[in-house]
Amino acid sequence: MIPAWLLLGSGLGALCWRPPWLGDGRAPRAAVATLMAAAAAVWVGSFAVLVNLIAAGADGVLAACDALWRQLLQGNLAWWQTAAMAIWAVALPVRGSVAGLSATRRSRRLLRAMTAVATGPVAGERRALLIPGLSTPAVSLGITRPVVLLDAAFWEAAAEHERDIVIAHENGHRRGRHALLDVASRLLAGGLSPLPGAASAQQSIRRHLEALADDAAARRHDRRTVGMVIARIALSSKPAAGLGAAGACPWRVRRLVAERARPSWRDRLAAGGGGLALAVMLLVVAADAAALLGPFWGKFCPL
Repeated sequence: MIPAWLLLGSGLGALCWRPPWLGDGRAPRAAVATLMAAAAAVWVGSFAVLVNLIAAGADGVLAACDALWRQLLQGNLAWWQTAAMAIWAVALPVRGSVAGLSATRRSRRLLRAMTAVATGPVAGERRALLIPGLSTPAVSLGITRPVVLLDAAFWEAAAEHERDIVIAHENGHRRGRHALLDVASRLLAGGLSPLPGAASAQQSIRRHLEALADDAAARRHDRRTVGMVIARIALSSKPAAGLGAAGACPWRVRRLVAERARPSWRDRLAAGGGGLALAVMLLVVAADAAALLGPFWGKFCPL
């Protein structure tokens, strides 16, 4: 069985130290998956360590499960055990939930405010609206049913290929459900802050989600054209905010315009093997911690 402390250490290591392939945009999908798995590994690993610590001394997993649940239900946990569980619950699930719910509420409020002033839908596009004075060329808002909002002045002045690239980028966000991934990353990072690497990992996830949307646009146009359009919009005075709420435009343009080096077998092994190892440890330790706490039904841990 994989020790809980090993999962916890692996998650912390992946958050605090990231190999080059996790930062240069070579594998944005693998980067998002690995960073989110690393954050989840810290959550599950820390919980499993706590459960093992509280249930120490029990004769086997099922006995530990039964003893822990009985003590919890009867209020017989020692003060330090209760305090440890309360601290973990407040530090991770509560703080993380607050961060995720705050992001969701902000998105909903902004979407309601923007749709109220929309001048009309975009011809030929599903769930795309023109907004006067948006201050950014385009943005996707909404968690479960994203809507693409486009600045009316930009849309009127943009060339046909610029319109197509911006729409393809935002549709990449919408079809990829990037808003859900962003909220999940905020929840995970919110519970881990101010641990080293938590905030930077969340920003890296957002940056790589932008890279995935850029790649969606690049499938309709060549990468250099997409990169030049992003650079031109980002440097323009109107709209001032540029393309992409996550920023990092120089990084995005560089990965699109520069000649792409083919990933070596070491990069592929690191990207696939590292993420797979974290996922396997996460599942194994999560199952072990769940067994240690016990089910809410059955002949063990009766309620």
